[in-house]
Order: sequence, then structure tokens, then C-alpha cells
Amino acid sequence: MSTHRIRILTAGALATAAFAVLTATAVGGVVSSLSVATRTIAGNRTGIVVDRRGDTVYELGGESLSNLRCVSLSCLKTFPPVLVRSATTKVPVASGVPGKLTILRRPKANLYQVMLDNHPLYFYSGDKTIGATKGQGLKGPGGGTWQVVSAG
Repeated sequence: MSTHRIRILTAGALATAAFAVLTATAVGGVVSSLSVATRTIAGNRTGIVVDRRGDTVYELGGESLSNLRCVSLSCLKTFPPVLVRSATTKVPVASGVPGKLTILRRPKANLYQVMLDNHPLYFYSGDKTIGATKGQGLKGPGGGTWQVVSAG
């Protein structure tokens, strides 16, 4: 088998595995609304975006709709996407949540990820309690710095 064919098969297998993780996180990551909560981050009281339960919402620095960076199996396991059930789902957004809410379709997994101003949103798997912000400032996976989404 040629090296080129092996690379293509390997890339396909990795993409399939990554979307399997997306599918596995679909139930846990479905959001019904976004709001604002106050948390202490680096010693400062800060308004951040949370889901209806109070789970912290993150974004990856340098990632946008035109430059998706969290696509690997490792990244999607560590930072599961904030999902909705369909592209037409209307997510209520509280005052103070910054930007325009849109939906990104991940076609291979048939999943829909929430975005604010074309920045995909995620949860952090290391946040084991409501209100935790342990993903703030982490480097990688995804090749950038993770940050909580600040409220406007």
C-alpha cells in the first residue's frame, strides 16, 4: 500500500474518531439557554457566560468559523462542544451575553454547535462542579489558549 494511501486512511480514521466523540458528547453538551454569572477568576470578580445550569462556557483563542482548531479527538474530549439539537433551535440569550448567536453544523457527525460572533463554544471536561472555571488559561489542545467567555 502506498504511503499516500496510508495517510489518507489514517486521516479518515482520525476524523471518524473525532466525530464519534462529538456524537458521544451530544446529550451532555446540549444547551437550552445562555446567561451571565459572576465568578472569581485570577482573584477578580468577573461576569462570564454560562449555560442554564451554571456550567462555564469557553472559547479557544484564535479559533473562528473560518479557522476551526478544536477538531482532534483529544481536543473534543477535553473541551466538548456546546450543542443544540438542530440548526433552527432558538437559544434564549440573557442580557449581557456578548455578540450574535449562530449555529455551526458539523456535518460528518450531524451535530450543531453554538457560536458567539463566529467563535465556537465549548465546555471543559475538568470542570467537575457547577461554577468551576478550571479551563481558563489552559494551553492546547487545539493549539491556542482557552478562556472563559466574558460577559459584555
